[in-house]
Amino acid sequence: MDIIVAAYCYKGTGKKHRIVIVTSTTGRWIIPKGQVEEDLTNKEVALNEAWEEAGVKGTISGKSKKFLINRGGRILWKIYPVKISSLADDWPEKKLRKRRLLSPEDAASKFDNPDLAQAVLKLAKKY
Repeated sequence: MDIIVAAYCYKGTGKKHRIVIVTSTTGRWIIPKGQVEEDLTNKEVALNEAWEEAGVKGTISGKSKKFLINRGGRILWKIYPVKISSLADDWPEKKLRKRRLLSPEDAASKFDNPDLAQAVLKLAKKY
């Protein structure tokens, strides 16, 4: 089974809780994600993807949560919570992606994948 490593990048709590979403290379809204890499831990992959895709600097604030997400087949996503310390004005993939900072509910409504939307809403209850 393929494994995707992703970052649930967030700040604030309660009604001020916000998460970062980005567009994929095909224009769909997603959370920062990447593949397992042999020379990096999954935590390092999550932090790298948060930086490269969304300009997020932050720290892992808990254990990863696993979700099965159907994208033309069920794929295991390991999503790490990343507490945002800063959002850069410039980052490696800025020209390739749009970035938004939204409430989890607003973010979930932008996803075309219901499994990803449910995963984000579950994570929002914890963080």
